[in-house]
Amino acid sequence: MSDQEPTMKAVVFKKPYNVAFQDVPRPTNPGKGEAIVRVMASGLCGSDIHPYRGTERGLQRDTICGHEFAGIIEKVGQGVQLKPGQRVAASFTTACGHCWFCSHGLSSRCDIVQLFGWINEEDGCGIHGGQAQFVRVPFADGTLMELPDDVSFEEGVLIGDIFSTGYFCAKNALSALSDAKVPPNEMTVAVVGCGPVGLCAIISARLLGIETAYAIDRVQSRLDLAKDLGAIAIAPGDSPIDVACAASATRSGRGVDAALEVVGAYDALELCFRLVRPGGVISSVGVHAHDKGFPVSPEQCYDKNITFRSGRCPARSLMPEVCEMLRKADVSRIVSHRVPLSTASEMYAKFESQAAGVFKVIFDPWA
Repeated sequence: MSDQEPTMKAVVFKKPYNVAFQDVPRPTNPGKGEAIVRVMASGLCGSDIHPYRGTERGLQRDTICGHEFAGIIEKVGQGVQLKPGQRVAASFTTACGHCWFCSHGLSSRCDIVQLFGWINEEDGCGIHGGQAQFVRVPFADGTLMELPDDVSFEEGVLIGDIFSTGYFCAKNALSALSDAKVPPNEMTVAVVGCGPVGLCAIISARLLGIETAYAIDRVQSRLDLAKDLGAIAIAPGDSPIDVACAASATRSGRGVDAALEVVGAYDALELCFRLVRPGGVISSVGVHAHDKGFPVSPEQCYDKNITFRSGRCPARSLMPEVCEMLRKADVSRIVSHRVPLSTASEMYAKFESQAAGVFKVIFDPWA
């Protein structure tokens, strides 16, 4: 990095349990189809914690972290329809906007999909993330969505990942139960894991008409917030069976219609299988960065007539719909910390340790 090269502040990955706030080269000249975005707000996501803990390996040292950001377009490259000065939110993955998958509502499987904030250690392929003052956005027209004037940058961060993911999880469950002849207001769901995505799943389930939602988490402050959002809070206790008994005892005894898994842990998925009724659905959006395999056998799923739905949220496909849903709920309640980007090292540590009162962290790159 020469003295003449423009720089910016960013959070970079060093090694497990070590991220640094430092000067890095600033992206300046967008290529064909690219945009440079001045980041006005960025988020700390639970998925960022997987490489931070070392459970997800292969992230190149000095990669700029983060895949949640919103801001203002600074410059655009050749062929980009978006204009400098427009307020935008980014999907957490790139999307071309016109391949078969993008055209069929599955932008997360786009032919050119890349996750922001991930550069492969082995081959150097990938793109830098949004925990920075500026970010280069490939396939800008397909990846970015212009924000309405009444939607804040903070809300744009939530739309581009966790609110879309929570909504996707709840909507997946509801659509899988469409033949069950049970109206949404009579359905019961259990949300296993009440971090930011789980809280968004609770909000989404309620917006979709589901009146009874159980919130299951080991962190009391998360349960308290889930209760404030309208859920029935249940602490796991010493055994997953305790949770199953507690949930089923409150209604018919047959189990919940849908179990929403948003943790990415073997035990969480196993608990969902215990909670769900015969003929019910497990909707899983947790990132399972482990090698423990699947907690139940095909025979067990067969014997219980379980529908299992999983996968990465197609956030860019859902963002316009989610933006409308946003107007019906106060999702800002899940944001616990609005802090300068320079505090990233401290906030990563607090978020990873599930410190009391730490839910969603929003960074200001300019504070």
